[in-house]
Amino acid sequence: MPNIFYFETPSEAFGHGVGSYTSNLLGALDELDLSHKLYYVRLSFDKQAGFSSKKISAKRTDIQIVLNDTNVRPGQSEIGLKPLMARAIICLLSNFFDEKVKTVFHLNTVLQLPLADLAAEYEFKVVYTNHVSLWRVFYHNDINTFRKEWKSTDPKEKKNAFFRSILSEKKLCQQSNHIISLTDDTKRFMQKYYSLSDQNQVHVIPNGLIIDNQIKGLSREIIKSRLGFNDNDFIFLYLGRLTNQKGVDVLIKSFSKVIKSMPNARLLIVGKGNMEHYLEISAQLCGRISFTGYANKESVKHYCTIADIGLIPSMTEQSSFTALEMLSYKIPMIVSDIPAFEKPFEDKVNVIKAETDTLGRVDEKNLATQMLSLYKNQELRNKLSKNAQALFEAHFTARQMAEKTIELYL
Repeated sequence: MPNIFYFETPSEAFGHGVGSYTSNLLGALDELDLSHKLYYVRLSFDKQAGFSSKKISAKRTDIQIVLNDTNVRPGQSEIGLKPLMARAIICLLSNFFDEKVKTVFHLNTVLQLPLADLAAEYEFKVVYTNHVSLWRVFYHNDINTFRKEWKSTDPKEKKNAFFRSILSEKKLCQQSNHIISLTDDTKRFMQKYYSLSDQNQVHVIPNGLIIDNQIKGLSREIIKSRLGFNDNDFIFLYLGRLTNQKGVDVLIKSFSKVIKSMPNARLLIVGKGNMEHYLEISAQLCGRISFTGYANKESVKHYCTIADIGLIPSMTEQSSFTALEMLSYKIPMIVSDIPAFEKPFEDKVNVIKAETDTLGRVDEKNLATQMLSLYKNQELRNKLSKNAQALFEAHFTARQMAEKTIELYL
């Protein structure tokens, strides 16, 4: 088995989906009975450099590298590696390399591109996980605008930071031996636009989750009571960041359209973001909509336990950990019909899909109709709940993700 170096670089993404990916993948790899050695390399930046390592188990060592960079601003979230820094990292890790076995770098962001460049120089293997569909985020799903700029030969049109990030991602994909795509949609995009030497180097491996949803000694009724809800309150749950990309505006407006027909319905919004904006647009319904702000893992367990319906009205997603959490709790879900929720998500079988336009924006009226319909249909909720568990076990366990990823390391 090879020696695997899994890199974490400071970025906003590691505070969200990439962080969940890391904890679930590494946790599952720790459980596999394999002879690999895993080095979890966490990079950070400060005025004073530093290095430390800690052996976690016979198979895993955690390494902390602090890089000296006086140009990094306090609180700066997106920090790219410079080529000289990448070479310094290679030198610091040299004692952990073994010429007798293959060395694999597992990268997770375009911010780590200089490591891929050096990996090619040292003939290390590179596995890159693409967590975010950059073109969808930067161009708001507008494929025509993206295509126009992509085809343009005018260098002035390629100077914005968004476009440069996509070009960096293209180069990182070309430097990688294997690319992990979380969805078929992103795989098709990279095969079409990134001029890959081998179309088969892109592999679809969706996110996987380690189930941790046990709450000892507390029933659903007790949790509802402690959170201030009545026994007969019907809980619609949103879990995630509070941004326009996640469809929170549409969600609140859709809920308001049918609230009179659901007298015991409550909308519970869990997550952080531009709270003032969402409080303002929901002010007229403040008695029926609750905001929790950021919630830790234990609190999320409580919210998922009391949820009757889960809501994911996103414009863009990859392989949503929120969806996987809700599946693991057997929560009937309404999701947007975006590419992230193509098969194995099936409308009216294991989820309900709300209609979107060509830019991925959920139709408010349709979402409201779906919410009211599912609210009234206990039989359908029971069916979705049962099938949610089957869907999770068939496709989205962390062990499945880890076993497929290990194959790419070999």
